[in-house]
Amino acid sequence: MDHVTLSSALSYTGTVFEAGLLVVLLRRRLAVSLWELSVYLLTALGVGVARSYTLARYGFASAQYGHCYWTTDLLLVLAAFVLVASFFKRACSGNPEMWRYVSLLLGTVLVAIAGISYFSLSSHRGKIFSFFIVEFSQNLYFACLVLTTLLYLMTLKMAVADERLGLLVCGLGIEFAGPAAGMALIYLTGGNEIARLVGFYFVPLCDAGMILTWFYAISRVPSVASAPRSSVQIGRTFARESISGS
Repeated sequence: MDHVTLSSALSYTGTVFEAGLLVVLLRRRLAVSLWELSVYLLTALGVGVARSYTLARYGFASAQYGHCYWTTDLLLVLAAFVLVASFFKRACSGNPEMWRYVSLLLGTVLVAIAGISYFSLSSHRGKIFSFFIVEFSQNLYFACLVLTTLLYLMTLKMAVADERLGLLVCGLGIEFAGPAAGMALIYLTGGNEIARLVGFYFVPLCDAGMILTWFYAISRVPSVASAPRSSVQIGRTFARESISGS
């Protein structure tokens, strides 16, 4: 079995996992409350179908598949950015002032990445659109990885421990680890065989790891676990019960 066939099998497995998780969200009536997760899964499924069709019709080395891959990659990373932003909003649900600063930061990051990606392509004016998509997607993947790390640190400091949100963020971090590792190896090695193997195997494995983590978060973990009460709260409760009892 060659690299392309095995990589496609791993990608199909990830697509099955994504469809299964979407079914779980619908059956548990969580598709609306976790709308951002549903939108991301639908986008990922659409990307999988488009890539599979293009691969089967034109082949792996065709220009059509290359255009399809990077265009759908842009859609996927934009959906991931929306997912990260929505998780930030959930983490800041008890602090609207913090969310205002975070939303400003997220908008600034998106605009800055678009600007940097455009101005870094001065030597590719003839193919500005295709090169811009590749550069913008790669830069946005790296930014999402950094933002996901910051988001996870934020969830650890929340007054109310949302265990499900923490696991959803962990899954997202696993997903971004694949493209980040692949892009780092491509830049360091000039796109040699090691970088290609990471793209073929590690990226779909990270995608499957994310979906399995989300499966556990949705199926086994409650959305919000109340933080333990302080000693003052416990004392007040005991005083009220004593007064009512007397």
